[in-house]
Amino acid sequence: MDISESESPAASSSILKRKHSASGDSSDVIPAKRLRFIAPNRRYDFDFPDSVIYYVAKNPTSAKLYKKLIEACRYFFWKNPILLIDYLIYKNNEMKADFSEYEHDICLKNVPYKFWVSGDCCIGFDANSSFKKDLVSSFLPRIYRCEIADLTLQDQKLTTDEFLFVTAKTGRVCFSDLTVVNRDGKEIAFEKLVELIPEVYCLEHCFKNNDKTVTANTVKDILKLHHRHIFGTCVFRLFSVPEAFDIETLFAHIKKSKGMFQLEFADALSDDYRSRLETIIDELIEAENFDYIPPFIFYPGMDDEKCRMLSEVCRENDWWP
Repeated sequence: MDISESESPAASSSILKRKHSASGDSSDVIPAKRLRFIAPNRRYDFDFPDSVIYYVAKNPTSAKLYKKLIEACRYFFWKNPILLIDYLIYKNNEMKADFSEYEHDICLKNVPYKFWVSGDCCIGFDANSSFKKDLVSSFLPRIYRCEIADLTLQDQKLTTDEFLFVTAKTGRVCFSDLTVVNRDGKEIAFEKLVELIPEVYCLEHCFKNNDKTVTANTVKDILKLHHRHIFGTCVFRLFSVPEAFDIETLFAHIKKSKGMFQLEFADALSDDYRSRLETIIDELIEAENFDYIPPFIFYPGMDDEKCRMLSEVCRENDWWP
């Protein structure tokens, strides 16, 4: 294999190093012309048939392998130009990325290549940005593959196919006002969303106002899933939980699990449902010993002293909600 040319194949990353302006602005848009490469006009001699090398170039099995390939020979980048992203974020109304320890907040507006996203991704919770619901889905055509470990999405709307693509390798998720719809445009139920992320071990989900994705059968349906570890040894945080949520069935399961649960309920709760929550809260506060991790439960209007006592019970059992 001939790789004697002077330009390093790793240049696809190194040329992205941030150029600090005199004002210190770290979000300068990099001109596209600086990110384009001229394909080699020479032939590479490999010890394997061209068809095999071409297949390897077009079908890298992991980001780690692809990185090794392009560092070894630029041919693999020419045939399948991809930039590896460590951290993807939407900030100041721009999609930005970290490519390495030294390359931060690079604006992706004029970058002509596709991206392999791993590490963390945060779309939302930036006070300086306005978010369209199709922000993520409109960016997906630019992504070659997602291997996101920690995913945060706020106020986004995705199809089930898009959702599966983004969460394929995700272990931690934080969703707020997220809408996932079938191909017919109908929003999927919360238990279906949980079913689509079997590898997640830490789930944080804030329901929308007047959320309709939860029914009286939601908890029972989740407990029927093959990957019941989602309610087993994981961290499970739910916010703005609607009254339809079957708290008794979940509490009975918590007593048999090793998971950590935080449940904070929506404002619009009936007196009867508040009373049901109070029964569970009193049981937790009055218990002397636990063979499970006590959940933290909160609802608007809850007595401040009971909230403090329950929080202390959780901390005493190594749970810090």
